[in-house]
Amino acid sequence: MQFKEFRGNIPVAVNVPYIPAASGAAGGGSFVVPNNMLITAANVLWGASITGTATNFFTISFFNRTSGAGTVQWGTAIAYSNAVNATKATPVAVTLSSTASDLQLAAGDCVSVEITTTGTGLICPGGTVMLTLRNR
Repeated sequence: MQFKEFRGNIPVAVNVPYIPAASGAAGGGSFVVPNNMLITAANVLWGASITGTATNFFTISFFNRTSGAGTVQWGTAIAYSNAVNATKATPVAVTLSSTASDLQLAAGDCVSVEITTTGTGLICPGGTVMLTLRNR
């Protein structure tokens, strides 16, 4: 059976690396789309709890790094700044783009999850972004 023959929801995991604070590093994970698909949901599951801070934090962003525009943001970025927290292994729902075309993926697109730091950063404990996709 080929991937494009699957029906219904298809779960895809994108790993997010551990990134130490004060590293100035950026990182992330990605998934190359095998055929035309649609993003129907996304959740982040962290490997440890996160307590956001006002000046030194990290942001997780969600892009389609296709060879065309390359900057389509399919989900709203989450900045773990003041009062934005997460609990270990508890799903954090990603707010999907309200623009329907942002959620439509073409074969060969690169779905990217990216971490950037602000100030001296905050430890990114690493985790997994669970995508729910459907063939289209």
